[in-house]
Amino acid sequence: MLPAESEQYRRHILTSPDLMPTEQVARYASRSFAGVWLHSEPETTFGFIGSDYQRLRVKLLTIHPDAQKPGRYVVTGKSQVRATVAPFQGSFTVVHVRENKRLPRTLDDVPSDAVKAGIVLAEYELWEPESQATNGVFRGIVYTQWYQDKAGKLWYNDLENFSDGYANNQFVGTWQSYKTGRTKRCNWGNNRVPNSGPLDQGVGEFSPTDAYLQNGWQSYRKAWDQNDKAAQLQERAAWWK
Repeated sequence: MLPAESEQYRRHILTSPDLMPTEQVARYASRSFAGVWLHSEPETTFGFIGSDYQRLRVKLLTIHPDAQKPGRYVVTGKSQVRATVAPFQGSFTVVHVRENKRLPRTLDDVPSDAVKAGIVLAEYELWEPESQATNGVFRGIVYTQWYQDKAGKLWYNDLENFSDGYANNQFVGTWQSYKTGRTKRCNWGNNRVPNSGPLDQGVGEFSPTDAYLQNGWQSYRKAWDQNDKAAQLQERAAWWK
């Protein structure tokens, strides 16, 4: 069962007037969304964990379709909270695929390679090693926008990343501690954080508020608001290696 916030988010996405109403999971069962989900850059992937909006970083490392279960994918990756980096493994399971009513617009309406576009929603479970008492499991739903080119390949849809509020690969869910069983809100995504509440004060792009800077967001503020070169290197660093 999905966490309550994840379920609400799933329903909200499906009410979009931009989507065709026909469910397309079966039609896309033989297609792979792995490359779409793997698209991310460290300086534009943001997340939080807990009610204090502690900064969370997540990197998906490998995603492979499960040959025995169509629509299921085997996933590995790493997460970072403060100085602690933890590996995880788990699965994505596709629950909805919908096509858009229109093709994506590009800057100045320059023609794109897209002949079709849409969204995919997948449930995820990502398990950190149980050997560490501080570890736990991520659960929730991920919302992704894709497009298809003339050759039939699926791509990460960043054709409208010039738009205010653009976001993709949006993860909404929880993290549950192995030790205590307690859960924390835990959301992340590319360019914006879904359901980020008071954390994000940005209009055109993500910008953490002063109230939460001490919870891991100082380097982001220094890098992009103050043009601090050392902080920019820190934001771009491959922390998962």
